[in-house]
Amino acid sequence: MSLQSDDPTTTNNNNGQPDGAVEPQAADETLRSELAEIEQKADEYLRLAQRTQADFINYRRRIEEERAQQARDANVAFLQKLFPILDDFERALTNASPGELKSNWGQGVQLVERNLRGLLAADGVERIEAKGAEFDPRLHEGVGSQPTDEVPEGHVLHVVRQGYRKGERVLRPAQVIVASREA
Repeated sequence: MSLQSDDPTTTNNNNGQPDGAVEPQAADETLRSELAEIEQKADEYLRLAQRTQADFINYRRRIEEERAQQARDANVAFLQKLFPILDDFERALTNASPGELKSNWGQGVQLVERNLRGLLAADGVERIEAKGAEFDPRLHEGVGSQPTDEVPEGHVLHVVRQGYRKGERVLRPAQVIVASREA
């Protein structure tokens, strides 16, 4: 008897399986390697997606911080434009006579100056107290020195132009005359 099949297209190999058929063990190994390769690619894509998501979150946070910083800088620029106007009001009030200050016009100027100060205070802007303080180059801009014994050497004798700050940020340093030793 012949062990061969009657089908002329099928031939048997030594294991009794048709030629071209893969052994189950080899097929398992092939499938495992393909599965491992697919899992490796999936892990790589997952890491890439996570990295991209983290980059996007960081980008969005950075953009929000930049916008907030731009808003703060715009606010500071606006406030710095108001300081010379406030200086002019102070000079006008300092040089006005008592009669002028009591007039309707003088009281109106005082009211506008007070409102402008209130606007700055509502935004957290405060004067840098300089007179009599020790000279600090972070807060003061020395525009001269004068010998005196009214205040100790190295302390502010006179304020030439008022300085302002908002929190810890100096918006405009105070221009000052610093006391020096009498010669």
